Amino acid sequence: MELQMIKRKNILKIPLLILLAAMIILLAVVFGLFHIREVDVVGNEFYSAQEIQKMVMSDSLAENSLYLLWKYSNPQTAESLPFLSGVEVSLICPYHVQIKVYEKTIAGYLLDSGSMVYFDIDGNVVEISTEERDGIPPFSGIGIVQPVVGEALPVEDDEFLRDITEAARMIHQSGLHPDEVHFDENRDLILYFGTKRVLLGDSSYLEEKLLELTSIYPEMEGLSGTLHMENFTPDTTTVSFKKGERGAEEEELIIALNGTLGDAREEAQKESESESENAGGPAESGYVEDAARFTTDAEGNEIYTDELGNVTTNLDKPYLGDDGNVISDGYGYIDPYTGAYILN
Repeated sequence: MELQMIKRKNILKIPLLILLAAMIILLAVVFGLFHIREVDVVGNEFYSAQEIQKMVMSDSLAENSLYLLWKYSNPQTAESLPFLSGVEVSLICPYHVQIKVYEKTIAGYLLDSGSMVYFDIDGNVVEISTEERDGIPPFSGIGIVQPVVGEALPVEDDEFLRDITEAARMIHQSGLHPDEVHFDENRDLILYFGTKRVLLGDSSYLEEKLLELTSIYPEMEGLSGTLHMENFTPDTTTVSFKKGERGAEEEELIIALNGTLGDAREEAQKESESESENAGGPAESGYVEDAARFTTDAEGNEIYTDELGNVTTNLDKPYLGDDGNVISDGYGYIDPYTGAYILN
């Protein structure tokens, strides 16, 4: 009797052992064969493959290809990754996976306590780090307090946040790559490109302004100064570019919005010459070389005094135009010796 019971127990143990062995083999296959050894990352632009892999495969089971495939089969899983809008995982072979990512469009960054606060075109913070990423412009003139990844930029009011995100989205869509995007004390928008700046004014007609800027920007290559588009409307036919260092304009150019560049000074000179030919006299710039303006001091130094009373001893005419002529806009002229603007 006892022998029969022992035989029965042994017979029952055999299926259990078989089941246990099968489970061990299965686990060995799952955690051995499907252990990820190769990863391909595609679709990334701003973040490196190493950064993507580290973020997507952050938990302890993520080195298993089957688990990773299951985890990201749920579209909502990617929502926990602030800089990604979607992740797709596919098996190339049991130990080789491809991770395809859809990055959120990073519009710019703000500097805050030495860190760069990156935000997307919806105005949400996607990353706070000390690493500067290529192709992403800084935004300045914006005050923030305690930014949090995954939340909206903490600016002073919702209207300003809308202006920021609208500008960021439109600049990104325009294909322009400013070195800096700045909001002044009036919240007017200024774009900086090397030695050039573009004054766009408030948010009115911003899309149209950027469209025109995209068209005429190649005509500004090699120039330094300020493009004035503050008063632009869809009916505007020309805008002015004031040459010189940023914020210290000297000469004015007129840019036609069909993409051609004209020099206002040269055009004014041509018109003046044409008028003088018809009148039979010399072209008038408004400036007249008057010997009475030259005097000599007690030490024998020659002195020049302009019409406004400005005095200089530099008689090399440092304020002539590039063509060697007196700079005039038709209403006045720049004295070639003192640089003063004098109305005709």
